Amino acid sequence: MLSSRKNNLVLAVVLIGGLAGCADYMNRRDSVTLGIGDAALSNAQIQTINPFPPGAGNQDIMLP
Repeated sequence: MLSSRKNNLVLAVVLIGGLAGCADYMNRRDSVTLGIGDAALSNAQIQTINPFPPGAGNQDIMLP
């Protein structure tokens, strides 16, 4: 009984160790993901001098 329990523990440790290696591999795979962005549009937005409308800086908000 004790030997079987020890074998199960060793097997679980080996499987967990193997899965940990797969996670690192999957993070660095070479493929297109859904989180890919538009670099040209992003660079244009970063270099825009004043992207806000003129009234955006008005701090005098009058409530009706």
